[in-house]
Amino acid sequence: MLIDGLFIIIPILTSYNFSSPTGYHTFVDWFQSLGVIKLLDIPRFAIGVVLIILALPVYLGIRIGWLFSCFMLFVIVLINLVLERQNVFTGTFSLLLLIAAIANWKVFHRHSLSGASFVAFVGLIALLAYSVFGTLYLGTHFQPHVTDISSAFYFALVCMTTVGFGDIVPISVEARLFTISIVILGITIFTTSIIYVLGVLAKSTQAIVKKRLFRMKDHYVIVGASPLALNTYFGLKRRDLDVMVICTDDQKNNYPDNASVLTTNQINKSTLNKANLGEAKALFVLGSSDAENTITMLAAKEIVGANIKSIVAVNDDNNHENMKLLHADLLISLSSLGSEVLIKMIFGENINNQIIESIIFSNNILDN
Repeated sequence: MLIDGLFIIIPILTSYNFSSPTGYHTFVDWFQSLGVIKLLDIPRFAIGVVLIILALPVYLGIRIGWLFSCFMLFVIVLINLVLERQNVFTGTFSLLLLIAAIANWKVFHRHSLSGASFVAFVGLIALLAYSVFGTLYLGTHFQPHVTDISSAFYFALVCMTTVGFGDIVPISVEARLFTISIVILGITIFTTSIIYVLGVLAKSTQAIVKKRLFRMKDHYVIVGASPLALNTYFGLKRRDLDVMVICTDDQKNNYPDNASVLTTNQINKSTLNKANLGEAKALFVLGSSDAENTITMLAAKEIVGANIKSIVAVNDDNNHENMKLLHADLLISLSSLGSEVLIKMIFGENINNQIIESIIFSNNILDN
């Protein structure tokens, strides 16, 4: 990318006599006196400078640097191989570089707010410089004539933002083509820069929020999205307690949007560590599969041992005896609990908190 940028700007710099503006009253007079400059050399030179600057972000694998470089390479290929076929070597080299960049798009996977801001800033400055100096150079091609930098800057911003007040109008073909290029580049670069920076900023904000959530202490971890898990979640939140939920992607929608949910396809030690299980007060393993609940509990035992209160749901009573080997603090079967309560209601027996507690802690329902 760096070499390509040098290939573009060096021939332009060596083909003109940019002597000191002696004898001219202002910089604008000297710049407009360079009448031999080809119209297409202005965007070509700007693109070459941008490619040199973007070499570092591309080397670092920053995605927006790659995106802007591909766009610049496409424009330079269009200029050198389609519009003006006098720089075939540079155009061919840029085309090969563009193909290689697109083919290796996976390499450029880094997203950072600082990198995105830098590339966006460079792109906007390059576009502004191209617009201002191009307007100055074609100053007599506008009505009224553009004879100072302030008017050129004003016209550049009006075109870049596609406002178009109409107080400065291009009156030649060259000026109209130049104005069209400013509008197209303004829409592309300006819009892309703003959207990308805002997107990276949003991702960075989400990452910060996730890091804060995953650093919870004295919280409660719920694994699963069964009705028991959901009711347990709402019960804990009604007490203003911090809760971290672990479930699959398709189960995430069962919880409220503001819930702290960690999605995963398989529960393991890494997932439990992300939920900061070592700093939690209790673990509720309330999935709808006894096999998954067993795996989760075994993984939790390897992380915290017996240093955390654990509650495990039994979905199939046939697995109750085997799941006793997990040595959970509470091992609960809702089917057995429901049947006991139903029988007492049928026979008119009293049901109160003490009765419910005795049922839960009976050997047939829950092992302590």
